[in-house]
Parts: sequence; structure tokens; C-alpha cells
Amino acid sequence: MALALLGAYALLTLPHGMRSGFLSSHPHRLPPGPLLRLSAGLLLMPALGEELLFRVALLPHPFEQAGGSELLGWGLLSTGLFVLYHPLAGASWYPAGRQVFRDPRFLVPCTLLGIVCALAYGLTGSLGPPVLIHWIVVVVWLGVLGGRRHLEPCPRRGS
Repeated sequence: MALALLGAYALLTLPHGMRSGFLSSHPHRLPPGPLLRLSAGLLLMPALGEELLFRVALLPHPFEQAGGSELLGWGLLSTGLFVLYHPLAGASWYPAGRQVFRDPRFLVPCTLLGIVCALAYGLTGSLGPPVLIHWIVVVVWLGVLGGRRHLEPCPRRGS
């Protein structure tokens, strides 16, 4: 199920990203060692941290048997806060993301990722599928499809 949702996400976002120039078909790929180190860190944050906050803490668990309109409302809130979080993070504690986290070419796939991860959690009641989806998306974006080129170097004080 997680792979099907990830595939649907890829079918929607890859063409958009390539057409807009946000994703690169000929990026500078990371060698295996640095890619593995990057992947390990990205598993904790953003994948696990954000999914705990925006899915597990906000969405009703399937055992709660929430109604359709209630699920939709919580899903919209979860996705909306997930998207809003990124520009706020860039403006405050993650300056490397300041520009990219406000870019609509980022925010559209970010919105779709929020929806896909909410669906994965809602369908399974497990943290694993949304974490796996989120982690794969970020690793592929940063390590394979040129996402690192969008992250500004952090400005140094006094420069």
C-alpha cells in the first residue's frame, strides 16, 4: 500500500517538477557513502519527527472509527499545518530552506506529500508507511533529483 501511494505521488510530482525546473533529470548525484549518511539523518528528521507531529498527533487512529467528515477535517488540518510548517521553519530555525520552502514549486509537492502521508496513516493506523514514504521522497529529492541545489547556504553573522 505504501509503495502504491508512493508511486501515485511520483506520477503526480515528477512531471510537475521536471517541467518547472524544480527537479533535475541530470543532477549531481551524491556518491553512495554520503548518500547513506544523509539518508540516516533524514530518517529521524524530517521523516520520523514530522510524521509523529503531523500525522500521529493530529489524525484519529483508525480504531477510533471517526466519521468521514471528521477524517476529512483532521486530514485537511494535518496537511495544512504540514505545508505551513515549512515556510515557518525556513524563516526561523532552518535558514537554508528559507527560499525553497516558500517556492510554489516546492509547496505543491509538499501538499501532495502531506495528503499521501495522511492517507497512508489513515489506511494503516501505523507510523511506518508515512515515515517510509516521507523518507524516500526527501532522500530522492535531495540525493538524486537535485534538491540540494535549492537549499541556500546558511548566512554567516557579520558577513
